[in-house]
Amino acid sequence: MKHAIALLLAVALLLTSIPTALGASLEQEEEVRGLLEQYHLSKPSNTDLADKPIEEMVESLHDPYTQYYDDQQWKTLNAELEQTFVGIGIYLAENKGKVYVEDVIADSPAMSAGLLAGDEFVAADGVDLTGKTMAEVQQTLRGEEGTVVSLTVSRQGKAMKFRITRKSVHIPVVTSRLLEKGIGYLALSAFTSESGKEVKSELEKLEKSGLDALVLDLRNNGGGYVNAAQEIAGLFIEKGVLAHLRDNTGADSPLDVKGTSKPYSVVLLVNGNSASASELLSGALRDYGIATLVGTRTFGKGVVQSLHPLQSGGMLKLTVQEYYTPLGKKVDKTGLIPELVLNGAAEQLIGAYRLAGGGQVSVTAREGILTVNGVRMAQSGAIVKDKQAWQINIKLAASIVGAKLTYDAKSRAYKLDRAKQTVTIKTNDPRLTLKDGSASLDVKTLKKLFSGVTYSVSGDTLKLSAKSP
Repeated sequence: MKHAIALLLAVALLLTSIPTALGASLEQEEEVRGLLEQYHLSKPSNTDLADKPIEEMVESLHDPYTQYYDDQQWKTLNAELEQTFVGIGIYLAENKGKVYVEDVIADSPAMSAGLLAGDEFVAADGVDLTGKTMAEVQQTLRGEEGTVVSLTVSRQGKAMKFRITRKSVHIPVVTSRLLEKGIGYLALSAFTSESGKEVKSELEKLEKSGLDALVLDLRNNGGGYVNAAQEIAGLFIEKGVLAHLRDNTGADSPLDVKGTSKPYSVVLLVNGNSASASELLSGALRDYGIATLVGTRTFGKGVVQSLHPLQSGGMLKLTVQEYYTPLGKKVDKTGLIPELVLNGAAEQLIGAYRLAGGGQVSVTAREGILTVNGVRMAQSGAIVKDKQAWQINIKLAASIVGAKLTYDAKSRAYKLDRAKQTVTIKTNDPRLTLKDGSASLDVKTLKKLFSGVTYSVSGDTLKLSAKSP
């Protein structure tokens, strides 16, 4: 699911990078010029902006986040901010040159029609999709609301046909589940106008089951509304600030937070696509000692935009403040570095789960989709079926069994340390498979090397489980 969300965010960024004010009136140009002079963080002068059309004024700021939208473009962007799109309601994934359904959105046209995760795309409206990229398949599936797309998919080798009517689909921005008893998982994909209420509702459901720890997933969350981050911060911070905001005069305007504290620990997942409001919330929860960050360095968008409806028509989004964490740490162009740095979607989730006190790790692998303790993600190449053997990337294998992995370049050997056990495997060891610069182990070898590992195979699906050492 995260892969698809990141793609949607990329579309939103693309919309903000194109000239949007062609044919703007003189009234619009004057209104935009006045707002930029008064509020923009860089304090542009009238001389800097004089005698320029809107698109040139915006470009002269060298600020990718300031943009003018006409009414239709604003409608489109607002729909993206609220995670509402026209389509059939699926997430796509790509593996070994095949594009298939990664997941189906609840209450979507695709769910009503009967599409299932794992269905491989064969054709759409008579167009052969064999060998097409995910972007090409996505383009074929797009269309106006109310139009019909005729799909042919392959399900376990059997061709199936569907006629699906496109409609407006709201992507759930909050999902939650228990990773095991006492350890909750809550993923937030965007800070929409309703995400504060939705996070509170899902959190309450988890708390009723009894929580000792929470894994809060903000990976690939490109941000949204600041007040939503403020509202969610209040679910964890009894009294404090979300961030310090500084405008073009240097004035400090702290964003106050008043809420409640939690009796359980929080582990917060972030990556390079965690930006803006995600960094606001992550920085605050870390500064107050509430959360430990796991993943990779965040994007580094430490500036805030405000929206100004123009009397002359259209909407101006402009950068008005830079923010700093409660302890005064800069975020813009710097990002937040997690306490536990891990690459790989599955490795990150397992690392956060173990940090939260988790014991049993259960992984299901099929067609480039991994499900870790019930959480689905696309991660092609991590676990693959090679002829009749299942190969697991050695980094993921170490994560699953709870071993620390190191590589000694001098001896050309991998070392896996787990409790009082040390396993050394040289690169020329037949138990190790080297391909495309990565190393992997056969699942049978992994079971022999480490106790507590079990697995089963059913067709093209591997189920693997391992207990903590």
